[in-house]
Amino acid sequence: MKKKILFVTSTRADFGKLKSLITATKSKNSYKVYIVVTGMHMLREYGFTSSEVTKSFKSNIIKFNNQDTGDKLEIILNKTVEKFSKIIKKINPDLIIVHGDRVEAMACALVGSLNHILTGHVEGGEVSGTIDDTIRHALTKLSHIHFVGSIKAKNRIVKMGELKKNIFTIGSPDSDFLLRKNHAKIEVVKKRYEIKFKKYALLLWHPVTSRVNSLKKETTKILNFLKKYPQNFVIIYPNNDPGTQIILNSYKKIANIKKFKIIKSMRFEYFISLLKKSEFIIGNSSSALYEAPVLGIPAFNIGDRQRNRLDTKLVKNLEVNNLTIGSVKNFLSKYKRKKIRHYGFGNSDKKFIKAITKKSFWKISNQKFFSDQ
Repeated sequence: MKKKILFVTSTRADFGKLKSLITATKSKNSYKVYIVVTGMHMLREYGFTSSEVTKSFKSNIIKFNNQDTGDKLEIILNKTVEKFSKIIKKINPDLIIVHGDRVEAMACALVGSLNHILTGHVEGGEVSGTIDDTIRHALTKLSHIHFVGSIKAKNRIVKMGELKKNIFTIGSPDSDFLLRKNHAKIEVVKKRYEIKFKKYALLLWHPVTSRVNSLKKETTKILNFLKKYPQNFVIIYPNNDPGTQIILNSYKKIANIKKFKIIKSMRFEYFISLLKKSEFIIGNSSSALYEAPVLGIPAFNIGDRQRNRLDTKLVKNLEVNNLTIGSVKNFLSKYKRKKIRHYGFGNSDKKFIKAITKKSFWKISNQKFFSDQ
């Protein structure tokens, strides 16, 4: 009988990460693939990106809304657990795949663990520096199997008492797409999203849940900097964590300024093409630490949200108060375009399939054991 594998996606970002794995799994006759779509995907104010999942994969897609505007993370967790519990009882999957550090992923891993269903976590073992770390490491302990992006991540998971034989180093799955040569043409992307700039930089600025009280002040400082800096900017909406509305309210105040183009959401493939042709990326998105270095794009990481991610000379870390035209121009003047491959070589999908194809994989116990190795 075909093994039933259920992937969970809750944001445009994790869908970009999981897409190549889903595609590869669906291409094999040994597996029946289901995709659960929830979270930010289901919110119209963020572009209702669940439609992108449907366009990509057509069948066996289960959608549910897990939040109302203003819900706190623990409420979203509770709603996700309740609804996902009903889904797994109906499908009875052999394997649940979750990604990263979102509260939806933690909820689904919790359901999988409590129901003794094998649960695999993609890109655990990373460090950033906020509540995301807490969620990500909790996911590691709830999951039975780990598909990690780097040797450093594997070593951290081993330190957490996970069995080495249950850890598979596959790289970051978005590298499968990043390293392709046939990206969407930038002219197509600009036309679709009505971007009229010849040259531009990108801003992706997300709330830090532990610093919501200072978010308005910090957002204002960043936007004041962007107004003064001699560059056009494409600004993409933040994720839907608590505090997002503060950022969106600030964006409304600059919506009519011609040097800014504000976009709710963007297909991952189109975002990569936009990033590839940008002058630089600024903000606190993981895209500055993952995708930008792979493409050789200068990146400015602001604040603490990604502070403990991979350190590279291709990324400049700055505090909001130290964000000046001089600091940015100085970094850009010394910058040498160099692509790095810390998170894989574009074959994560093949490594994933190789792992799940082994007979020994399906003998992994759904009972967790702590290793003192």
